Amino acid sequence: MYYPIQIPYLLNMEFSQNMRYTEESADEYGGFVICYWEMQPLTKTKLSASNIIATDACIDLVASFDEKSIGFAGMSRTVFDFELELPSRSFGVRMMPGAFHQLTGLPATAAMDNFLPIETVFTDFDSGYFFSLPFAQAKAYFRKALMSCTQGNTPDQFTLLFHQLSEKTPATVGELCKELHLSPRQCQRLFKLHYGITPKMALSIVRFHKCMEILTSPKAKPSDILNVAGYYDQPHFIKDFKSNIGITPLELIRTYQS
Repeated sequence: MYYPIQIPYLLNMEFSQNMRYTEESADEYGGFVICYWEMQPLTKTKLSASNIIATDACIDLVASFDEKSIGFAGMSRTVFDFELELPSRSFGVRMMPGAFHQLTGLPATAAMDNFLPIETVFTDFDSGYFFSLPFAQAKAYFRKALMSCTQGNTPDQFTLLFHQLSEKTPATVGELCKELHLSPRQCQRLFKLHYGITPKMALSIVRFHKCMEILTSPKAKPSDILNVAGYYDQPHFIKDFKSNIGITPLELIRTYQS
């Protein structure tokens, strides 16, 4: 299964000292949502903090509660210095790659590397009422509104594709095109439409998060690095991994197990 891992509390000391990040399952959304996440401040002091958001091909529905902002957003590349003004509270859902396009009919590029206000997508969402609610009630309203969008729908082949790629990752874009029975041009166009990224980037992201799953295991060992499939050699693996998270695989293991 494809479950991208976000661990800002390990990657940025400033973030971990000032914010609490949590995730929980979101099975009620029928396969369209990977998880529900929340960020709560650990300080009442006004200050700026930065967050690291690792690229995952997902588009999130994000509610920045204190800033009174709600909409869809995704990152095609890792953002190493996403600024947060504290104290602030936010929550959201991480949607499966492809889910945004299937549920809205809009190209994923509309929300990838962009912020798309929810009213431009779901015109009946009452943002004024939403932000007038206490925090706990707003979360319940948020979940109910999203439920109405997913009920009665079944993930299509593109919303399910990242699960398949995670189980068996093609070595090249050419192999990916063959497996999907698409020409390179068709593959490029459809990936932009459904995911907002190129097929090459999609494979890189899947490999990276497979590595993250292995390396954040409590039993991970430095030697496990050599057992991660899908890379031509160890230097290629280390370079690609560091470009996605800012540290080497060995540094991640040491940080995670410390």
